[in-house]
Amino acid sequence: MGSRLVGYGSYLPERVMKNADFERIMDTTDEWIVTRTGIRERHFAAENETVVDMAATAAVRALNNANLSIDDIDLVIVATTTPELDFPSVGVQVLGRLGATHNTPAFDVRGACTGYIYALHCARAFFTAGIHRRIMMIGAEKMTRFIDMADRSTAVLFGDGAGALIFEHSSSSYSGIIDTVVMADGRDFECLHGTNDHKISMNGPETYKKAVQCMPDAARYIMEHAGITAENVDWIIPHQANLRIISSCAEKLEFPMDKILVTVDKHANTSGASGVLALAYAFDNNIIKRGQLILYPAFGSGLTWGAALIRV
Repeated sequence: MGSRLVGYGSYLPERVMKNADFERIMDTTDEWIVTRTGIRERHFAAENETVVDMAATAAVRALNNANLSIDDIDLVIVATTTPELDFPSVGVQVLGRLGATHNTPAFDVRGACTGYIYALHCARAFFTAGIHRRIMMIGAEKMTRFIDMADRSTAVLFGDGAGALIFEHSSSSYSGIIDTVVMADGRDFECLHGTNDHKISMNGPETYKKAVQCMPDAARYIMEHAGITAENVDWIIPHQANLRIISSCAEKLEFPMDKILVTVDKHANTSGASGVLALAYAFDNNIIKRGQLILYPAFGSGLTWGAALIRV
């Protein structure tokens, strides 16, 4: 049993933090940030705005896009690394917020920037096994909870937001979530991790080296497994962490930049929300068309990495 995409939705907080705003509070410049990251602006959640708030808004928009209600969904998976509460899961809280009445199961996955690939991986397994028929996956992050505004090496990199996709079962095995691969190596977690005082610790050069190795490797693996080449892929939506990383991965895959979807300049790094926010942006702006084949590689803290192949 396969799947097909039936709805999408996204949410970005109202506050836009431009590079010039950082110039007023730390020793940096717009040129320095753009040259090293490609980021020009990002969205910051309001102080009282939670991950559940953002996730629920994206979920409602996806349901409206699919002309469904929350009780039409029989599983919710949320990719997040920044929940305000240790328990219950963000997924369960979203069900409560939306008034679900059918005892729909829900859980969170914590794969950091690879989180949405992990969520897609889980969904694909449930579809293949025939266990669930309509699954909503949400990526939602409030990365500003972890930003140290005194650390210019990380403060400028991250933003907040949420996105949701809804897939339902299909008899076709070559639509929807076609294939996924996820990997992890805990030996290198010191490259990028959260600290006990809720800050971000990152070894930039080492993280860069790992990312530009692991994302292309995952992309190649999934293309070989599916029996396709880069010429068969319409768009690559890489994890939106840094334009230099994206460009290096494109070069290694010999894939032209005009077929690489880039939103890091507008959203910065939204961790587990990155890929679905980018896809929603592409749909909203008529960039990606229904029926096209999308390759989504990602890399994140853990270290975790992986890729998904999706026909939208």
